[in-house]
Amino acid sequence: MIPSVLKGQRGGLAILTALGFLLFSIPLITASLDLAQVTSIDARVKTDIMQEQYCGLAAEEYLDYLVMDNTRWSNWLAANIDLILDPLGHTSTETITPCGEDITITVVQQLVLPPGSTTDPLGNPLVTIPSIGPFNKWKFQALITVDNSNPNGGDTVIYTITVINRSDQGKKLDEIKADIPPEFTYDCTAPTAQITLPNAEPIGFNPAKFDNELCDGQPDEGDDNIKWKMGDLSDGKPTIEPGEVVTLTFTVVTSVTAGTYCAQAKVKPSENESRSGLTANVQIGPDPGICSGKPVAVSLTVDSADLVSTDTTASPFIYTFDIGFTMTITNTGAGTINIHDIEDLLPVGFSQLLIDPSGDITNGLKSGTPEWESSVNRFKYEWSFSPRPEIESGMSKTIKYSTVAIITNGTYWTDLIVDIHPTDIKDNYTWPTAFLFVKDVFDVTVTDSDGNELPIALQVWIGDQNGVIDSWSLR
Repeated sequence: MIPSVLKGQRGGLAILTALGFLLFSIPLITASLDLAQVTSIDARVKTDIMQEQYCGLAAEEYLDYLVMDNTRWSNWLAANIDLILDPLGHTSTETITPCGEDITITVVQQLVLPPGSTTDPLGNPLVTIPSIGPFNKWKFQALITVDNSNPNGGDTVIYTITVINRSDQGKKLDEIKADIPPEFTYDCTAPTAQITLPNAEPIGFNPAKFDNELCDGQPDEGDDNIKWKMGDLSDGKPTIEPGEVVTLTFTVVTSVTAGTYCAQAKVKPSENESRSGLTANVQIGPDPGICSGKPVAVSLTVDSADLVSTDTTASPFIYTFDIGFTMTITNTGAGTINIHDIEDLLPVGFSQLLIDPSGDITNGLKSGTPEWESSVNRFKYEWSFSPRPEIESGMSKTIKYSTVAIITNGTYWTDLIVDIHPTDIKDNYTWPTAFLFVKDVFDVTVTDSDGNELPIALQVWIGDQNGVIDSWSLR
């Protein structure tokens, strides 16, 4: 009996063990199956997200290619107009397969990007300044800056002269000149002056008379007028193409006497018309002062640009703006100056009546209607003063006015010539100034073959030459 009982107990234990295994393993197996299912779903979701983002990036690259050329972009818009989606024709769509599946790009033009304003964007590769126009005797623009405007007396400072060809033709550069303060001296022991020509590395370039008069240790009259003759370069006088830039850096020892000292740059050809004016102020000592001589600063800025209306029937869109300007003339030197006359060449498309002139100078405008300048197809305002407004040392006078601009996308600028007496420069020319950048704006969406919007948002800005994808994001 005992053996049979023991046998029965072993069988019961086996059954209990099997039941226990089933009782506890079924939830474990079920949980494992659930986890596998969740993991599989998660993997599919992540794969779908990655695919969507991959397709979004592919769309961004495609748009980047399109907007690099304005003609290419315009042709794409015209070839893909979606009149079903937008009977007005301001929407273009295209279905492409850049990522292993069909995606549809939809581009909708907005009203306008409100124009921004800035000073001359020298060095900005997105902006090209065309030829000067009626002021065609101004070929090269010269600018001068200094690396330290408040050194200790006797310290060295580094000046940089920047020369830009603003004409519409290649021009030979003959000579670069720097008029430094008479109290300063060229540093003959410093590293050699460096000139950087377009598409070239900087090279050492000593000024004329470096080995004798300039660096002979004797203070000679004219040592403050430093010249670099381009014919001394190994390749001779360089030809500078339209828009190209030349830079020249050199070191000068400052005066130990407290004061404010200014420098000037100019070039040949067209020496007087290229003058920078007395700028690059260097202050020795704690008390700010003014430059010797009679330098003048002339500027024109854009105060406001209010959109009045948009003609969406035109291609490209035509925008009407009220544009507000402020012209400022500052006497930055000693003594009193007076303003003889002003020529203000308006941007292309700025052709309406002058509106509400104000400021310190409101008289002198020859006519409320600008005159047509046929040589460049632009309008021009002229001011002629009697009596002539005077500006005392350190003071400014302003002229405020607004015009109506009817324009398309593009880059717009003004040129000013201000005749002021007595100054070192008879005609103070601002060079292109008061820039307006007007951009067409397009919102872009991308959908997959099922009509689902991909997680990418784009905005494209188009100007007069090419466009940029101003903003894009993956959500």
